[in-house]
Amino acid sequence: MFNFAVLVRYISVMTQEEFIYDARGVRAKAVEIARQFGYALNDAEDIAQDVMLKLWCLHSSIHDEAHLKASAVITTKRVCIDKWRTTHLHTDINGALPIVDEDTLHDHLEYAELERWLNEQIARLPSTSGMVLRMRQLEHRELSEIAGILGIRQSSVSTLLSRARHELLTQLKRRKQQ
Repeated sequence: MFNFAVLVRYISVMTQEEFIYDARGVRAKAVEIARQFGYALNDAEDIAQDVMLKLWCLHSSIHDEAHLKASAVITTKRVCIDKWRTTHLHTDINGALPIVDEDTLHDHLEYAELERWLNEQIARLPSTSGMVLRMRQLEHRELSEIAGILGIRQSSVSTLLSRARHELLTQLKRRKQQ
């Protein structure tokens, strides 16, 4: 038999008072998840704060406490991953080079030769791939910004960047084998 009360409860949205009441437990869960991702307590608190702000923006579309908790878990995981990506993706090409002690002339020459070789390999990349790699790795531009500059889709920028990185890695492996 059809129960109209259940349907109304399912369709209804969470009120501001209900959200505030349930928020404490949800925030604690967000901190716990962020800590499981390996973040320090201060960073986990920041992540939980971001999650609560995002959830507050969505509170009118949240149905009940279970929906709020599920949304909090998913949002926390996504915020943790985004935070990890932003801290780990912006390493420049020079940071990927082996660390050498430049005190000796030999090490200094080796480092300079490796840097020259890497710049040559980047210059040999197809023009668009090389440009995308330079903008992303050296200028630290976002994919959407690069797409806007070049007038191409963001997925195309990702593909070009991946191909350029793969080509550089292949060339570096060949160089090591020689």
